[in-house]
Amino acid sequence: MTYIPRQKVTDLIPNKFEAIRVAALEARRLNARARALDVSLPGKITSLAIKRLLTGKVAWYDRRERERALRQEQTAAAEQGE
Repeated sequence: MTYIPRQKVTDLIPNKFEAIRVAALEARRLNARARALDVSLPGKITSLAIKRLLTGKVAWYDRRERERALRQEQTAAAEQGE
């Protein structure tokens, strides 16, 4: 089993449970893609998913931050429209 320091993951995604969820979704995506293309992946899928997460190859966003930014954009647009 590969050891990944928690600090490396929480530097990218502050909530460790959210980081686990993101890595799990990436592992599922990798597995589905490998099955669809009928290829064998080198190593464990979960290790590959975490490695991709740590290297920045997985697109991730904080839902709350995105909603806050959207509200700010809507407020700014409404103020300019007045």
